[in-house]
Amino acid sequence: MKVKKAPMPLFQKIIYFASAIFMFVAFIYLGTKDYNVSVQHLSDQESFTQEFGITSDNIYDYKTADEILEIMNTGTGVIFFAFPENTWSHTYAALLNDVAKYYGMNEIFYYNFLNDRSMNNSYYENIVKKLNAYVPVLDNGTRDIYAPTMIMVKNGEIIAYDDETSILHGDTSVDDYWTHDKQESKKVELGVYFERLLEDKNEA
Repeated sequence: MKVKKAPMPLFQKIIYFASAIFMFVAFIYLGTKDYNVSVQHLSDQESFTQEFGITSDNIYDYKTADEILEIMNTGTGVIFFAFPENTWSHTYAALLNDVAKYYGMNEIFYYNFLNDRSMNNSYYENIVKKLNAYVPVLDNGTRDIYAPTMIMVKNGEIIAYDDETSILHGDTSVDDYWTHDKQESKKVELGVYFERLLEDKNEA
């Protein structure tokens, strides 16, 4: 005797129908997708704007730890130690950028040291050693870089170091600290550093 099959439940029909629709849409999408479109890469300046919220007309140039160490050993330039999660770095980045451009600088070397500091890799350790006379010492005797920190190097010699807002304590907010007068004062201070960095070029 032939057994009669039970009718398919309604919910199962709905699942089958939805699956068919999904497969159809996926087939159309994969068939029309342009696999030759290249991935758009942001410039360092565009990336810095996204991360720090400053003008896209900035001169920040991303560097790795080993590149920074090479500049510190033999090079000349301005190095900015920071990371986007540190809100104090944002205002300082804008101030530094404005003054650097005023003095005709073409680039500021930017190093996001957060990951290297957490891993305490050899390049980071050597950078800290180069800054041994400047970086703060904790109660346990350890030395580390804190954000934001700016240094200027001339022919492998550190001629300026500034970490004014990297070790602030208390409830002071970024906006409360960086008043208009305070920002103007900092620009003057940075200007003195830049003049020292560029004095040989100006005399030539």
